[in-house]
Order: sequence, then structure tokens, then C-alpha cells
Amino acid sequence: MKEFLKFKSVGGGSADVASAGTYYLPIDNILMCESGGLGIAIWQNAVATAGGAPGGIVRYYTLELSDGTLQDETIIALNQALAANPGGKAIELQLPVGQTITSWQFQDNGII
Repeated sequence: MKEFLKFKSVGGGSADVASAGTYYLPIDNILMCESGGLGIAIWQNAVATAGGAPGGIVRYYTLELSDGTLQDETIIALNQALAANPGGKAIELQLPVGQTITSWQFQDNGII
């Protein structure tokens, strides 16, 4: 399985990382991809706290998109990238025609 999802951002969005560039997200333990809010949310599994105490953490990445009407097609592209298994450490996300990523961010949320 690949270790990273590689994507390009054109910049200019309102999320935390709004600079143009090539970025890599770790894809180990991804639970699901869903559309909503600024664009696409990529959820990773919870990480338990030390000693097994309640209150683990779930992380999600948000990709802000240039075209909200292509969210379903972008989810399909993300799932296809995650399911691909060519050689190398990273799989490059191939966005639908007319779609760009303008910014991205991640957030850790505590769970009970």
C-alpha cells in the first residue's frame, strides 16, 4: 500500500495552507472521504491516549476546492487514488477536469 497521497494546490484558498505547491498526506489508516463544507474531508482513525484512557484523537484533512459542483467526481478520484497500487511511495491524485485544490488544512479532534 502507498504511504502518501500527493496533490497539487494552486493556492489562494481560505484554509490554513493557502500557498501553491505540491503536498503529501499520509494515507495510512484513512477511514473515509466525504464532501462538505469547504470541499473534501479525509478522516483518519482515532489514536488512543497513553495508558488506554478515554479521550483519543481523530484527525481529518480538509481540501478546499475551486468547483463545488465537482465534489462527487473529486471523491471518486480520491477513492481511485487510494485504491491504486502502482510502485513507489506516493500516489498522485488526478483531479477531474476543471477542478483544482486552492488550500488545505488538518485538525485533530478529541473524542470521548
